[in-house]
Amino acid sequence: MSPILRLHLATFFFFLAYGLTVPVLPLYLKNLGLAPEWIGWAVALMPLAGLLLRPWGGWAADAWSRKGPALLGLFASILSGVFYLGPLPLVLAGRFLQGMGMALFAPSTLAQTSDLAPKDAVGRVMGTRNLLIGLGVMLGTAAGGALLDLAGPRGVFLLLVLVQAPWIPLLLGLPETLERPQAGRWWQGFAAALGIAGVRAATWANTGFAAVFSVLQAFYPLFLVHHGLPASWVGAFFGYYSLVSVLARLPAGILVDRKNPYRVALFGFLSATTGLFLLWLWPLPLPAFFGGTLMGLGAGVYLPANIVAVTKATPPQLRGSAFSLFTASWDAGGLLGPPVAGLLVGRLGEATIFPLAFAGAVLTTLVYLRIARRVL
Repeated sequence: MSPILRLHLATFFFFLAYGLTVPVLPLYLKNLGLAPEWIGWAVALMPLAGLLLRPWGGWAADAWSRKGPALLGLFASILSGVFYLGPLPLVLAGRFLQGMGMALFAPSTLAQTSDLAPKDAVGRVMGTRNLLIGLGVMLGTAAGGALLDLAGPRGVFLLLVLVQAPWIPLLLGLPETLERPQAGRWWQGFAAALGIAGVRAATWANTGFAAVFSVLQAFYPLFLVHHGLPASWVGAFFGYYSLVSVLARLPAGILVDRKNPYRVALFGFLSATTGLFLLWLWPLPLPAFFGGTLMGLGAGVYLPANIVAVTKATPPQLRGSAFSLFTASWDAGGLLGPPVAGLLVGRLGEATIFPLAFAGAVLTTLVYLRIARRVL
């Protein structure tokens, strides 16, 4: 099995495990007695862990090893499933561990993949990676919702452990791709990466849309259940959205090998924003799937476009720091979105999430146009 294929498959199962928790955790926390505003904070423990640990993870990927942080991140993600099986304090610790795993695994495997990808096929390789990420989240989300109805949350959390554990020995056998370890303090790589306009633009956009979609992940399940729909509908919606995103990622990856990645990303932002507006108009299935189609298409286009933009704009020796900064944007958005939305939901009701998500997407796109004006 080639190193790129091994990385792709490990990434698929890592994100499948994450997807299992998307429809399950908000409902599980509600059953444990948490109020909506506290559910938002509990969900935000994952991105909080990411923000705290990504600086170390990015520095380690450039100064120590590409492989080491990936292995530590995979182990933390496996351990989170064990903690989810315990009482509420351990569940909260498990959410933090899952964020730790994401903070270490995502940027280091991105850097490894970019090191191994042929220069004339970066978009195709990254598009394939993003396709597998989306497929993993899609299948995990659909399976999580269905399994919750059949086996309860314990069955979901046990599966989270089982799908990831076999990949530890396979990642151990990967070659080390860090050829020139970088000396210096951890923040110097981030400062250099922030000096690159393409990195700033992609990171801002990811932050904004991560905030928007984390709001939907945290509170849309509660909205649907409040309207009498079972957990399987939650999994079906997020699974469908992910399916559309998956189908768009490889074509988008091929497209950005030929076109300006910043313009391709902009198309994705506009599509996702339109989908969020439609979801505001028609929030219940089946009409909600019209909005989900455009949201999925947008995410499937802008995610690989942003990653290729960062890859092409960043020197190889800074990719660990650049991808750590870039992937930290998901944590920043996830940390911002649910707590703010939780306060509004607690006072105004769950339907507040729809205008909030649409307004966030519009603001994100407008600021992106300002930052990226010189590279569009």
